[in-house]
Amino acid sequence: MDWVEANFLVDPPEPWRGLLMVELMDLGYEGFEDTAHGLKAYIPKTAADLGALRKLRVAKDPHCRITHTVREVPDENWNARWESSFQPIDVDGRVHIRAGFHPEVQGFEYQLVITPKMAFGTGHHATTRMMVRAILDLDLTGKRVLDLGCGTGVLAILAEQRGAAEVLAIDNDPVAVENALETVALNGCERTVVEEGGTDLKDRGIFDAILANIERNTLNRAMPDLYRALSPGSVLLLSGFVAQDLAYMQDAARAHGLHPAGEDMEGEWVMLKCTKNGTRP
Repeated sequence: MDWVEANFLVDPPEPWRGLLMVELMDLGYEGFEDTAHGLKAYIPKTAADLGALRKLRVAKDPHCRITHTVREVPDENWNARWESSFQPIDVDGRVHIRAGFHPEVQGFEYQLVITPKMAFGTGHHATTRMMVRAILDLDLTGKRVLDLGCGTGVLAILAEQRGAAEVLAIDNDPVAVENALETVALNGCERTVVEEGGTDLKDRGIFDAILANIERNTLNRAMPDLYRALSPGSVLLLSGFVAQDLAYMQDAARAHGLHPAGEDMEGEWVMLKCTKNGTRP
């Protein structure tokens, strides 16, 4: 199978490179490679819609300049390419995220082993690291947790390791679901279920904590569903957006009955913690 490589020049690279990658994933791009000045993205030739690249929302932002070129490339083992460049991640000396071919390092409270495939969420991105830090501050013992847009499943695995009684990890990307299923099994998780699905949570039950590392517009649209799916006194962790959108997300949370209760920032990326008070309607 032949592939199309889209080579993007992004000025400045951050945070626009990450936002670009999220939007390209929605278009079906399956592999990404950071470059010194931007991003390379890959999609099967049969699925490529080159016209869609001229309509990217992030490219219309006045704070950045994004240009691209495309070329056809022969078939390649993309997963092997990712594995060759994947490096372990140390989150504040407490969480060690590594691939199965890396040796275990002693001294960490939590060890997570992932299979680095095409799914987002290896721990390398600032949003994932901030979500990991926020989870470490939560008491999840005996709680029911939702990992919405689970990617590799790394947040769901950590939630189980933190004592959650039940974890539901869902993603609308079949590749991510397949990856999360492998990763959950690899880590010996017994209380985590991985399913394909979106932000319609009406048949998913009620959760004590929801972890949602997606992107701003999807989070905003999902806010009513997130509110309804949370039990009174529960916690919602949101990430996948940049600092200039923090006030927007705080207002969106308040408009749907949620209460902003703190945030974290790494570079241009933000994690917002919200709580739900009162009685569930």
